[in-house]
Amino acid sequence: ILQILEPICEAKFSDRSNGFRPNRSAEHAIAQAYAFMQKSHLHYVVDIDIKGFFDNVNHSKLIKQMWNMGIQDKKLLCVIKEMLKAPIVLPNGETIYPQKGTPQGGILSPLLSNIVLNELDWWIASQWEKQPAHNIRDHITKTGAVHRGRAYNAFRKSGLKEMHMVRYADDFKIFCSNRKDANKAYEATKAWLH
Repeated sequence: ILQILEPICEAKFSDRSNGFRPNRSAEHAIAQAYAFMQKSHLHYVVDIDIKGFFDNVNHSKLIKQMWNMGIQDKKLLCVIKEMLKAPIVLPNGETIYPQKGTPQGGILSPLLSNIVLNELDWWIASQWEKQPAHNIRDHITKTGAVHRGRAYNAFRKSGLKEMHMVRYADDFKIFCSNRKDANKAYEATKAWLH
């Protein structure tokens, strides 16, 4: 199942997601973070670690996210649902039927967690990375005046501030240029997660 799902998902994952992915590691996340701090001068960091993330994955939401990613084989999705709800026998003999979470140590669990957090990755990217003001070119008129054009003005009016994210599993950092923007990014992300 992993061999079927992974290539489909990898094509849809953000470049800022580094945990539990082929050819990516903690070192990649560190290099991205370093670049944001040194080259982009984003020195304010929002540090978020989602507590109990793997134990609280909503099964229905996960299946819907998989469908939206293009995994639309109903039989495969049913098998994954059954795997998620497979009974767990505790050492004392008690049996638990999970209603949420991904199986601890399961081979699919890391991929499933990245699927769940993929929406967050793209949401944060949509706040700035997909429309950075510094990539909007200036136009110089015949008189030598700098004219930045409609795209730049529209972007400025949007009120969006520069922020970039680096994620490794359920631990992620949002890099901002000042404390006020970092606080806004934290509050907006917290609201998005709930």
